[in-house]
Amino acid sequence: MEEKSARFISYLLHPLLMPTIAMLVLFSQSTYFVMILPDRLKMALLALIFGNTVILPTVIIWMMLKRGLISSMHLPERNERTFPFIIAALCYFATYFMLNNLGLPSIFLLFVLGGALLIVFASLVNLFWKISIHMLGIGGITGGFIGLMLTRHIYAPGLIVAFVLLSAIVAFARLKLNTHNEAQVYTGYIAGVVIMLGMITLL
Repeated sequence: MEEKSARFISYLLHPLLMPTIAMLVLFSQSTYFVMILPDRLKMALLALIFGNTVILPTVIIWMMLKRGLISSMHLPERNERTFPFIIAALCYFATYFMLNNLGLPSIFLLFVLGGALLIVFASLVNLFWKISIHMLGIGGITGGFIGLMLTRHIYAPGLIVAFVLLSAIVAFARLKLNTHNEAQVYTGYIAGVVIMLGMITLL
């Protein structure tokens, strides 16, 4: 039962979903940079982000599986992760440039750009060590919203508490499935928080 729950959590809070989740949470906030966007544009942005950062890389990785280039969609082997990571990063960067051409408030771009940088970081680390990209993702969204509280005057401590609790749940799931050891999980989380927090506060 615990293993099934761990798998469900891993799917529900998959790292590719983090930009979409970040946008959904941002759109729920009563801030000026959200209120100026019409609802139709919000839906279009969600569709673009979900299509480019979830569906497109998933389809490409699935095609790699069908061609025998990888052994599983879960990418359990470190030596199979590099190329899928690069594909995902390219999808994220492409999405960032698309959004940048729309003249949107910068905050909507930063979560996508941050996701791309986290994947690049994971790709570099993956050359010599397996790091938890699930924890990088949930750490990134946590660090991103901490950064928003510090620099964009969004007062949402409940959100931060919720993300920290979700992070603990994801960590439990990854350890329960024996996909990572504790060092890989904690390092991924700390790196995700630090990288996104730094980017949001500096840009």
